[in-house]
Amino acid sequence: MSTFAEIRTDIRENLNDAGITYYSAADLVESMEDGYADIFFQSRCLIKKVILSFIAGCYYDFKFLGVEDFMCVIAIFNNNTNRWLDDSVTLRGLDTIRNNWETTQGQPQLWCPVSFEQNVIWPYLASPTGTFDLYYATTAPTIDDFTLTPSIASDSQNLLEFYSTGDLLEQAEELTKANEYFKNYYNNLEEYSSRVKLLARRDLLLKI
Repeated sequence: MSTFAEIRTDIRENLNDAGITYYSAADLVESMEDGYADIFFQSRCLIKKVILSFIAGCYYDFKFLGVEDFMCVIAIFNNNTNRWLDDSVTLRGLDTIRNNWETTQGQPQLWCPVSFEQNVIWPYLASPTGTFDLYYATTAPTIDDFTLTPSIASDSQNLLEFYSTGDLLEQAEELTKANEYFKNYYNNLEEYSSRVKLLARRDLLLKI
């Protein structure tokens, strides 16, 4: 496991800039935060669970409901029925089920995304009772303590090194070198993302 500080040192060595003569400390922090955010966005590598109460309506803004690090829904488990909500129907698909679906009341059975901010849970309880488990992928936290380790699998932490090295070389217009690091980044990111999805699916299947 490498700390952010150790990864930052590796990036400096890749850039041949150990003396901090070209890239400032702020340059590295900004690039590392961009890379950290991209890794989280592409791989959904950190999944959390929170218990929320149903509301009287079908539209949910989870950040508004207090899930500050929410990025996207992974799965929803209805604790009233002990069933997973179906996620195979799109917003357009709801229109084919019934044209007045927004006013349909009943025990929630499915969910689908509307936008980055909103998701639909359908149908809705007119008098909301009970709770549901929201499994969600988080946004990347701010890198404000370089003694910590990234929330990335230990064998994939070089993703952050590859991204930031390529990013800073690209800013310096050293495109050939930058492309080599970005190639390593995207190849390894694809493999890591696939692994994360398989692990998440396996963990969720354990909850029946």
